[in-house]
Amino acid sequence: MASYFGYTVAVSDVNNDGLDDILVGAPLFMEREFESNPREVGQVYLYLQESTLPFKDAQTLAGTEVFGRFGNSIAPLGDLNQDGYNDIAIGAPFAGEDRRGKVLIYNGASNGLNSNPSQVLRGMWASQSMPAGFGFTLRGDSDIDKNDYPDLIVGAFGAGKVVVYRARPVVTVDARLLLFPVIINPENKTCHLPNSVAWAACFNVSVCVAFESPGISDKIVLRAELQLDSLKVKGAVKRTLFLDYQQSQHVFLIRIARQNLLTCKDFVVYLRDETEFRDKLSPINISLNYSLDESAFSDGLAVNPILNYYQENVLAEQAYILVDCGEDNVCIPDLKLSAVPDRDQIVIGEENYVMLVINSRNEGEGAYEAELHIKIPPEADYTGVERNNKALRVLSCDYKMENETRMVICDLGNPMAAGTNFSSGIRFNVQHFENAELSIQFELQVRSSNKVNPNSNLVDLRIDISVLAQVKIRGVSHPAQIVLPIHNWKPKDEPTKEDDIGPLVEHIYELQNIGPSAINDTILYVEWPVLSRKEFLLYILHVQTHGPLQCQTSSAINSLEIKFAVPEDTPELAAFLRNSSIPHSVGRREAKVVEHQKNSARILNCTNVECLVITCSVGLLERGKSVALKIRSRLWASTFLQRKNGHYTLSVNVSFEVKKMPYKVQPAKLSEGSIAIITSVIWATPNISFIIPLWVIILAILLGLLVLAMLTLALWKCGFFDRARPPRDDMADRVQLTSDKTTDT
Repeated sequence: MASYFGYTVAVSDVNNDGLDDILVGAPLFMEREFESNPREVGQVYLYLQESTLPFKDAQTLAGTEVFGRFGNSIAPLGDLNQDGYNDIAIGAPFAGEDRRGKVLIYNGASNGLNSNPSQVLRGMWASQSMPAGFGFTLRGDSDIDKNDYPDLIVGAFGAGKVVVYRARPVVTVDARLLLFPVIINPENKTCHLPNSVAWAACFNVSVCVAFESPGISDKIVLRAELQLDSLKVKGAVKRTLFLDYQQSQHVFLIRIARQNLLTCKDFVVYLRDETEFRDKLSPINISLNYSLDESAFSDGLAVNPILNYYQENVLAEQAYILVDCGEDNVCIPDLKLSAVPDRDQIVIGEENYVMLVINSRNEGEGAYEAELHIKIPPEADYTGVERNNKALRVLSCDYKMENETRMVICDLGNPMAAGTNFSSGIRFNVQHFENAELSIQFELQVRSSNKVNPNSNLVDLRIDISVLAQVKIRGVSHPAQIVLPIHNWKPKDEPTKEDDIGPLVEHIYELQNIGPSAINDTILYVEWPVLSRKEFLLYILHVQTHGPLQCQTSSAINSLEIKFAVPEDTPELAAFLRNSSIPHSVGRREAKVVEHQKNSARILNCTNVECLVITCSVGLLERGKSVALKIRSRLWASTFLQRKNGHYTLSVNVSFEVKKMPYKVQPAKLSEGSIAIITSVIWATPNISFIIPLWVIILAILLGLLVLAMLTLALWKCGFFDRARPPRDDMADRVQLTSDKTTDT
């Protein structure tokens, strides 16, 4: 409706069947792709005559610009390009830039008109003063300049002048690209390279052209360009070069003296040494493109010729490198791949070095540019190839990124010959476990550039991930024993200072992760004996933490608000964390007492007294890290002084439980454990025989010797050692006389 169908009508034989065809314009035709928004683009209908009077269904040519009035004018042009089919010009007087107008040229063909225009004439090109309406009227099919090609007159509405377009002669070129030989034997080195002692394998490239074109002189010049190995991407190694120019491309001119005369130009191309490139299988593409050298045309021509629009001006041929693949020169490999890791599982936290032992085989024909491709999992890093094992072949491998995928690519040979079978080792370091699943996955495959059966089987290699953490808890009481009574000390009914309560008792506990894996979300429990029958036992004053540790108590500590002083860092805690023993003095007397009373002590723990529970949340503990808890307390001495000669053991139970480890993979059983820290309370009674210290014995002996010496000196001074002795002769006479009297008798 209202498309103005029939506004313009033209007759021409566009398909060269000897029958006239009819073109009908409808410049106000509305394209109704969407009913709510029709577009007035115009349309032209072509009716091909099948026989006298009957016509086929219309072929339509539609405009593309709204309100352009496509089909407002139609003009038969005759045969513009001398291909045997008449061509048509269609005007769209209000299309184009600033609605200056357009004229579109459609070429005829055996089935009607080509659907796309071969040329578009624009009003603004004709003259800057040209008003809107260019193409409102058209006249064609007349050779104005007598060059055997029809010309076109274009009128503009209200302009008072026309634009004359003269058709350019069309040159049809017959171009041929010839290669000899097509298959190049790299071993047949017949060409001597310029400025070198080296020889190379060569082949010939011939460019032959002929042309025909009505209306021009018998002489044209073509500008041609040859490109060697043109399928290789920019920057890639070109496998062939021109022998004379040492380049992979060459621009030259071909002069053709007359029409239909085949003119040839020959070039020698050589193959680079095999060490300079890897690709031996893909064809060597030789491409030729050409154009008219318009500078060679004489000035006498009214318009310069143009190449046939419907003829390709690019040719390509392919040469091949001879490979050891039989008579058909087609290699069909049979690649096989297997791989095993040198360990069955990886433990998070250890130095996880993994070597993949890979066996590569080729049971078919040669595999060219054979490479081992290994896709690296996110948890692993490539460290190198195994070089210390003589049973494993050393490969040349490179780390690469392919589409954000980390790869290791190893050269297996070019070619990887038939019957090849070798093993090699590739090493990786596995350390990144932030998002690790239950296993890590390596994907391996051998790939080649062969066209048939180029790849091996895909190997999906998985290594299990496990976690293991050995957690150790230890503790100490300082002092370990308290001996009552306390010299020169008495308890107070209402203590205000910590010294008023009793002896200082400090407990230190350490939770250490020996590793190798880290732990987190761990709970530490301390069960502290605090009351017995409403009487205090160990009165907690302060809780001090070291490391990622947060604690809370089941009830308030230091409820009596006893004043105390806590140093920022105690030597006991520092010594304990250095694995040193905490210094505390236990005299020989106390040691003897402990030995005597250890079997008679009563144990006080959470089963028989009231306890305060300290619950601590432990943060992330990596391998070798630890947390410590120090509890400062005082023994409530009055509780124990009321029970003379009572011997007690205060037992604090310390336990831990690992709730979770900071990985997606978790162990079958999480760590847990407990210890009991003992503080003994003992009495020193008079009836116990104490051991006399050695220094007292030595001092007593020395004092005794000194007194004896002084007494001896005093007796000597008094003359005790100066008494007269009886004469020995008188005594002998008296003995003899007595003996004689006895004999006489």
